[in-house]
This record gives sequence, C-alpha cells and structure tokens, in this order.
Amino acid sequence: MIGVVALLYGMLDLADRIDRGEFENGTAGIVVSEETEEDGTSTWEEISLMEIVGQIFSGDFLPCVLAVFVSIFVVGEYASGMMKNVAGKGRERWKIFLSKLIVAELAVIPIVLIGLAATLLGGLVFKGSGSFTGDFWKNLTVFVGLQLLLEMAFAAVCMLTSDLVRNYAAGISLGIGIAAFPVILMEGLMDRLFYNSGFTPSAYWVVTRSIHCPYEGFTAGYVMETIFVAGGWLLLAAGLGIWHFSRADIS
Repeated sequence: MIGVVALLYGMLDLADRIDRGEFENGTAGIVVSEETEEDGTSTWEEISLMEIVGQIFSGDFLPCVLAVFVSIFVVGEYASGMMKNVAGKGRERWKIFLSKLIVAELAVIPIVLIGLAATLLGGLVFKGSGSFTGDFWKNLTVFVGLQLLLEMAFAAVCMLTSDLVRNYAAGISLGIGIAAFPVILMEGLMDRLFYNSGFTPSAYWVVTRSIHCPYEGFTAGYVMETIFVAGGWLLLAAGLGIWHFSRADIS
C-alpha cells in the first residue's frame, strides 16, 4: 500500500513540475493538457485530498493484496499441519473456522489504515495542512468506514475460497481472480443486460462497490445499502465456510 501511495504522489508531483515548466510535457509518460499549462494552475490546487484518498482505494490493488494475504494465512495452517492438530483436539469445527475468520477480518484493519496514514502524510507534505478541513474529516470518516466494511467482506470471501482449495497457488490465483474478473464481467456484460431495468448488478459486488464508492456527498440510503451489501457477503461467506469446514476432511 505504501508503495502505491508513493507512486501516486510521485506522479502528481511530476505533473505539477511539468505545469511549472521544470520538465517537458510527456516526461515519464505523463501528459498535461495545454489548457492546464497555460492557466498556471498547480496540479495540487486542482485535486483535493479526498480525491487522492479515493484514488488509492478505487482500484482492485487492495483486494488483490488481501487475497494474497488471506490465502497465505489460511493455506499456511493446512500446509504446516497446525489445522489438523487443532481440529484433532475435539474442538467444535464452527468455532475453529469462526476464530480464523475473526483474525483475518481484524488483519484487514491495519492494512487499510497503513495505506490511509501514508496517504494523509503525503497530503500534508505536498498539499499542506489547509487540506485537513472539517468537511474533509467528515467525508474521510464515512469513506474509510465503508471501505473497511467492503474489504472485510471481501476478505471473508477469500477465506472461503482458500479453505476450499487449500493450495497456495490455487488460493492466491482464485483470490486475485475474484477481485478482478467479476468486475469486468459485471460491468462489461451484466450491467448492459439490465441497462433499461434500472438494476445494476455490479453495485452488489463488494469490489465494484468499493471501486465506485463516492468520497463526498454521501446519502443515508447509499450508506445503508453499502452496509447491507458488505454484511450480506460477509454472512454468506461465513455461513458457507462454516458449513464446508464442518464437513470437510482435514489432512
């Protein structure tokens, strides 16, 4: 996450330097419009800190990171034999799975907060303290809260898939796949099929909802719907995971 934040700020800083004439337009593949160059407006003046925060969380990079982390966490306990030892002590299977799920969910929080802290630190360095207004903190609180819920729900889905395959390569590949491919499938096909109906299937998948989450102007309806989507996927993944883990052979 820190690397992605550094890359984004580096690109914005380079664009700002191009604006000021320190580098030629097109340096490192970054092209600044002639209108922007002529009006003398700084790149940092044109983009808000909340827009930068939104850019950090608006891709599928974070879901892919979570997919890799959860897969290693889940499959690692099978590979080391730890899961067989724990299950062999006679503990209830659903409690074992639920405890692992809780640990995975809690691990999402520092991953998200580390990326957020790096983003805010970069904002302070490049944009100054004036960006940290009262409205900014209000929008940030809601945005990060919704992102946490959505990413935690996605982590639960990854835990389910990793528990099904119990293999590092398969678990990581499947996790990355469900982070990216459903977005392409839903937005490229499903949404078009329901174009005239007013129903948008992609809005009910946690990754696409995370990508398109607004960073300001939140409505109560949107917040409640997002909580419903995240909670629904979390409960579904947890329920299926407990059901499968309770019946599967552990070796």
